[in-house]
Amino acid sequence: MVTIWILLMNSILFIRFAKQCSRLRLPVLMLCVFLQRNPVLNTIVERQFSLGPHFSHIIKWLTAGGIIVGSVNTVTGATASVQLLKGFDETKGALGEPFEIKFASSSYVVGSYKLGATAPPGLSLGPIEKEFGIGTIEGIPTQVGVYNVDIYAYEEDNLTGDSTLLALTVYVLDKGPQIVEQPQSASLAWGSSLSLDVVVENSESVSYQWQLDGVDLVGANSPNYAITPVTSVNEGLYTVSVTKDGETKVSDPASVSVLASSLELWKEQSFENPFGDETDTSDDPDSDGLTNFFEYSIGSNPEVATSIQLPFVGREISFAGNFVVYTYPRNPNADEVSIQAEYKDSLTDGNWAPIIDMLNGIRVVETTDALVIKVPSDTACFIRFRLSGPTIN
Repeated sequence: MVTIWILLMNSILFIRFAKQCSRLRLPVLMLCVFLQRNPVLNTIVERQFSLGPHFSHIIKWLTAGGIIVGSVNTVTGATASVQLLKGFDETKGALGEPFEIKFASSSYVVGSYKLGATAPPGLSLGPIEKEFGIGTIEGIPTQVGVYNVDIYAYEEDNLTGDSTLLALTVYVLDKGPQIVEQPQSASLAWGSSLSLDVVVENSESVSYQWQLDGVDLVGANSPNYAITPVTSVNEGLYTVSVTKDGETKVSDPASVSVLASSLELWKEQSFENPFGDETDTSDDPDSDGLTNFFEYSIGSNPEVATSIQLPFVGREISFAGNFVVYTYPRNPNADEVSIQAEYKDSLTDGNWAPIIDMLNGIRVVETTDALVIKVPSDTACFIRFRLSGPTIN
């Protein structure tokens, strides 16, 4: 009980003495010498060091004779005279969350502080703890941004006497995970590879969910989303939702386009695997005598056998005359395929010649889905259709 009473009394004396030193502007070294020579107060210092980080750093600073021993940290742009206190050197804060940094001079006990510019919105220069000359910038940030802050520390009250400067940068970040690299838009060739990435600051305990046009992609739960090979179904706007500590951020959208020919689009629509071995233009997977090229040119199903006769043959009687009509169906999307009608008078003599509209009374009618040749009924000739187009896989 006696020991506790002595400690209590000495603690009161120490606090009063510290206040007097501050009021009288006594050198810091005098207080340090007093502390070092008084074993009871040294005990108090050690006990206070274990009780409060704010107080302990200042006590450690004072008992070292004014020499900084692990008690303050400098930051980029800080002078050697005014520094952030150790444990309070984090200059990044989150929007809407309490923010505080503390600083002090290593040259003298500061009597007053002022800001060289406007504080970040929501933050202000806090009251000085006169016993030890500590200043603060604190509050709740209301605006995201990067702010350069100059803090002037004066030896006297009312912004007088010698002064030193602490220059620092305050970062006010949006709440939740911080996306530092956004996924990038891309234009890809059909059958190539897609790779999208997002980079998050401090990515520990972060979860990811990629979306295509706002719909979650099953199993896409990592910082990278990759597909090989790509088809037109992979086109659209990609975003990724990043979640950490209950806060979710959505990335900027990345636009992905796939450059596909009409043949490649037809393969997508016609085959379960558009990159399979049976999709070559010369293959005939349904064994109906029509290769994939012919199936594509007329827009038929290459996996279902058909017995159609090409071209379709019919008759037309009109005021213009009587005609034998040859119709070759055309896939309106097969823009790579060219259909040319040719004729000659004898199968054994002469060369095949292109049919020209109105020449020898033959009419040529082209539509988006058919090439129609009308031959007068009294004309003797032979007709054939020549197809040319892609032979790529």
